[in-house]
Amino acid sequence: MSRVCDEVLAQLPSYVDRSLDPFRRKLVALHLRRCAACQAEFSRQRSLHAGLTALQSTEDAPPDGLLESLLQNADSPRGATPLRGAVSGAKPAYSAALLLAGAAAGAGAGYASWISAKNLRKLIRR
Repeated sequence: MSRVCDEVLAQLPSYVDRSLDPFRRKLVALHLRRCAACQAEFSRQRSLHAGLTALQSTEDAPPDGLLESLLQNADSPRGATPLRGAVSGAKPAYSAALLLAGAAAGAGAGYASWISAKNLRKLIRR
């Protein structure tokens, strides 16, 4: 996908709800005439916008039990996703301990290297 397509896709929500300024609107329209992939995304976003608008205009209450169903699904373990960095499911304390051990090992290796270089310079000067 080209950079132009990326730009047009970023502008599509504003294009669909007609809040895009006239110049950009014209540019997006010109691109949509030529690009089938962007046309497909435009059609998808237009139908989504129409559906949301229709939902907004209805005064019907949500179906009975919807809230309970959503809360039950939210409590189930399959619906939960781990926090960033905890994909493996590791405990934060273990992650912190491993990070600290890695830092200590790196610092130790750096110190050993510095001491070796210092001793080597002393030997060379003699």
